[in-house]
Amino acid sequence: MSLRGLAPRRKPRLRTELSHADEARLQQAVALFGLPKAEVVRRLIRASVQSGPALSAENTVAVVDLAGQLRRVGRNLAQVLKAIHRGHAVRIEDTEPVWRGLYETVTAIDRELSEMTFAYGSKLRRNAGLAPRLLKADE
Repeated sequence: MSLRGLAPRRKPRLRTELSHADEARLQQAVALFGLPKAEVVRRLIRASVQSGPALSAENTVAVVDLAGQLRRVGRNLAQVLKAIHRGHAVRIEDTEPVWRGLYETVTAIDRELSEMTFAYGSKLRRNAGLAPRLLKADE
């Protein structure tokens, strides 16, 4: 059988719908990295497989611990609110440790989660070979 009559095989294609927000992010990436949309998507696909999951086993344990801390502070806050609803006078000074603890816990959680996600984003961009392009003086 002759292969001459067969049409050349086309490369696989991906067609997808994006939200307006995701399209805007893709356009930002195109401008930031100076690459066509298709190349940004290809590199991100390759890098996501190379980079592995966004949360390592260690980070997953940290997230579970952070959630526990937040629940404990939430229980303290709930106790203060119950006392108020029962008509027990709670002076604002008496609630300061709860608010301070809530603030400190939320700040710590935010810091740890930011470090985890920033590190993963950096790893993903590095594996994808995506570095922000330097703008010329006239741009």
